[in-house]
Amino acid sequence: MNDRLARINAAIRALGFAQRSSADEWVRESGLTRQQAFTIGYIEEHQDRGVIARELAEISGTTAASVASLLQGLEERGLVTRTPSPDDSRVKLLRVTPAASRLTEGFEDAMIAAQEQPFAVLTPDEQQTLLSLLERVTADIEPVGPPPPRRRDR
Repeated sequence: MNDRLARINAAIRALGFAQRSSADEWVRESGLTRQQAFTIGYIEEHQDRGVIARELAEISGTTAASVASLLQGLEERGLVTRTPSPDDSRVKLLRVTPAASRLTEGFEDAMIAAQEQPFAVLTPDEQQTLLSLLERVTADIEPVGPPPPRRRDR
């Protein structure tokens, strides 16, 4: 790999690590683990359509047993409830409690600020140019991992 490509890749990795570090710091201060915070956030965002444990295992790439243990701990802390589905009583729907919502309140705003901060040195036109270039580079790359966070209009 030539020096320019190595520097581009290093810059992209640095951005990713900086954002992950910001998320980790926020999570640490909340008293949750990264997996607990992710689980609460995911359930809260999708609970209106019904979230089940199997879905959590699929999107997090973990086993059903790991998810069951995680949910049991969250349930014991009063952060998650499991209720029978109205369509199939064998299926348990997950919901976050008001305590969980309070605990994770502010996370999305903190992450948006952490994502905006590195790009504040660029003008809006420079940001648009960077976006256009990155979209060209990534156009044929399949997304990996959980779906991106929902966009908020500001």
